[in-house]
Amino acid sequence: MAVVVHMRDYLKAKGIRRDSAMGKKILVIDDEPDMVTFYSTVLEEKGYSVSGVNSAQEGLEFLKSTRPDLIVLDLIMPHKTGINLFRDLKKDERYKDIPIVLITGIKDVMGGDHKKFFEGLRTRVPAAYLEKPVDPKALVKTVGNILGPPA
Repeated sequence: MAVVVHMRDYLKAKGIRRDSAMGKKILVIDDEPDMVTFYSTVLEEKGYSVSGVNSAQEGLEFLKSTRPDLIVLDLIMPHKTGINLFRDLKKDERYKDIPIVLITGIKDVMGGDHKKFFEGLRTRVPAAYLEKPVDPKALVKTVGNILGPPA
């Protein structure tokens, strides 16, 4: 029998204080459940409130009811890719101002220059871009640069 514990419940049980990042909501969208768990755990340990979904469609459904302060988005996913979702979100008045951190393991998709790649798509440039495997410290630093430091 598997036991699922949400990081916020774990931190509360351990008496770990959640700091000023508390209340800053992050949505993680990645088709790999292990990656959603990894990013969520890293960010929740720093005090961010994190929700995770496993597809672009689930991300769109989530956004209908909750507005996150930031989205962490995997680029390569089945059905609707992160690139298409990113483009759609940046064209939608409801979501265009939500900062998005893009994550991918396929550097060649971008040609090495993510800014130029997105300018070529005639869309906004993401708030940040991280390569897999994502270093936890780089993720926290990137999110902190966008939302403000957690401490």
